[in-house]
Amino acid sequence: MEPNRLLTIQVDRNNPIPAYLQIAESLQSLLRAGALPPGTVLPPERVLCQQYGVSRMTLRQAYDVLERQDLIECQRGRGTFVSAGRMRKQQQIMRSFTEEALSRGAQPSSKVLLFRVTRQSFAAKEFFRLPDHEMLYEIQRVRFSDATPLALEHALIPCQVCPNLDRFNLATQSLYGILKEEYGVKLAYCIEEISAIQPTRAHQEHLALPLNAAVLLVKRKAYTRNDTSLELGTSAFRGDLHTSVVRSVRE
Repeated sequence: MEPNRLLTIQVDRNNPIPAYLQIAESLQSLLRAGALPPGTVLPPERVLCQQYGVSRMTLRQAYDVLERQDLIECQRGRGTFVSAGRMRKQQQIMRSFTEEALSRGAQPSSKVLLFRVTRQSFAAKEFFRLPDHEMLYEIQRVRFSDATPLALEHALIPCQVCPNLDRFNLATQSLYGILKEEYGVKLAYCIEEISAIQPTRAHQEHLALPLNAAVLLVKRKAYTRNDTSLELGTSAFRGDLHTSVVRSVRE
């Protein structure tokens, strides 16, 4: 669909819904339907204002709604573009990468870079509190959303929790799904530390990072319902394609 299709949107003056919301909802329907591919430049503001019969302030109110939904991106001096769409990580809901991608209509996939049995590091001993002889699975994967590399993940899990884990294909199956369905292990909650960092060479290599893009690093400690330590991991997300949403409660 050509951007000129946006010119067919009409504002109903008799509608009690504010004009900016009518515009936002109409544009949202087109964008969510994939009518305009990522990177498409929207028509100039003056053209849309004239077509819709609204002020520039009203149009920008509509744009604000769409920007908060990560559907468009306004760049000063360049124009307004259709966004590639960020994965929004809802911190109050513990989801796997696969569940998060599926929830927004994307197709998840993985590339396994490392799968091995390893000894416990000092940090792992502190977290898992297992006897020294207990071994861990070490897993590193590149996670894709609709074939776009989005995250580089590293995870440590006790072998005793899920023996013979190597018989499953972690390139196509969800690790959390395997733990629940095959081993009866249910994760209850996790504690995550989030920080922005400069990408390493590995991040640049595996995530196809654009120039000057930052990486959002999430350090994760996951537990079962009886507070047993289950997973020690990190996820490095592309900063240009990932947003974390944190719900805070005032006590």
